Amino acid sequence: MIKARTVLLFVVATLAVWVAVVAFAQARADLSQPGPFFAGERSVTVRRQDNSTFTAVLYYPATAAGANTPVDPRGPYPAITFGHGFLQPVDRYQSTLRHLATHGYLVIATTSEGGLFPNHANFARDMRLCLTWLEEQSTTPGGFLQGLVRTDRFGASGHSMGGGASILAAADDPRIKALANLAAADTNPSSITAMTRVNVPVSLVSGSQDTIVPPGTNGQRMYDNARAPRVLPIIQGGWHCGFQDVSVFGCDSGSLSRPNQLAETRRLLTSFFNLFLKADQSDWSLVWGPLMRDNPLTRTTFDPGATVTPDRVTRTIPRGQRTTYEVVVRNTTSVSTSFTVLVSDNRWPMLLLNPVTPVLPPGGEATVRVAFTGFTPGSGANSDTTTLSLRSDRDGLTRAFATLTTVLQ
Repeated sequence: MIKARTVLLFVVATLAVWVAVVAFAQARADLSQPGPFFAGERSVTVRRQDNSTFTAVLYYPATAAGANTPVDPRGPYPAITFGHGFLQPVDRYQSTLRHLATHGYLVIATTSEGGLFPNHANFARDMRLCLTWLEEQSTTPGGFLQGLVRTDRFGASGHSMGGGASILAAADDPRIKALANLAAADTNPSSITAMTRVNVPVSLVSGSQDTIVPPGTNGQRMYDNARAPRVLPIIQGGWHCGFQDVSVFGCDSGSLSRPNQLAETRRLLTSFFNLFLKADQSDWSLVWGPLMRDNPLTRTTFDPGATVTPDRVTRTIPRGQRTTYEVVVRNTTSVSTSFTVLVSDNRWPMLLLNPVTPVLPPGGEATVRVAFTGFTPGSGANSDTTTLSLRSDRDGLTRAFATLTTVLQ
């Protein structure tokens, strides 16, 4: 009897987890699935300063899917340089790179340093030269990319060795405005050390069951050396080769299926780059807010450069009574900034009593007040949960947040 009861409790708990996963997947389907563009691809040749060349694969928004199809003229598009893993050809990341192209990104992936003894510094340099090639193509009269590259919106990404090289590239190239990589490995020179010189928003996507580049000895150390804004999303059950389209000899494995890991990876990359390369704030919660915090597939350590205290408040009030919430925002960066106060998800009337904070020096604090009047809306609900976010005026993109729940007696 006791054993049967234990099994029943386990089944109920498992079903509850999967219900949460399915519900979250429905909320994020637009970013884990292909975007509004077709994905085109073509092989290109990039020239180094010494006149040697290397091949790169360019994925781009196209008028039709396939090789060498025309670029969709609705640009210009932000661009991302991508680095492959050790001994891994670029086509093992094809589905994710195509995915980014369908969401309106140019993604260029060098095929260089694919041998047994890669030079990591040269690899990072080639990744940067890929961005230079895009700049040149954007200004080439009659070229297929003329006027279609957002040269002020470059990002960097990569997997494993390429993830580490993306850090080296971002540390040395001020054109790179956002960095989001996958299971980034330490390199020579050290990408862990180089992270101290990266001055852009960082996302270090990792897998909890990665036995080749464990997050504790790689992603966590990189995160510790990074400046805010920074996030460390660890996909639960994710594994090193789960970031690739196929596994090869020497790969590890994990409890999460490859399709689910790739879907989560695409959601994380797309939401991060949408925010920091397109300034699209419609999905900010996937990067900084409740949808990030409550994601059942990913546990995320995050630092937007500010704290909100308390970050969760529940208050019970009589129907029709007004209540005022107070939270304290603290600037944890080394640069002075103010914060714009925003509310979302609320159904009941609210009033921001101070919609913008004063400019706060490093370590400075300000109190934010929000007033609510409790009543039962047409749906008959007796509670309302509101997201209160503090958006940094330094970049207009990064947010700290709190959730405020009001319950009627």
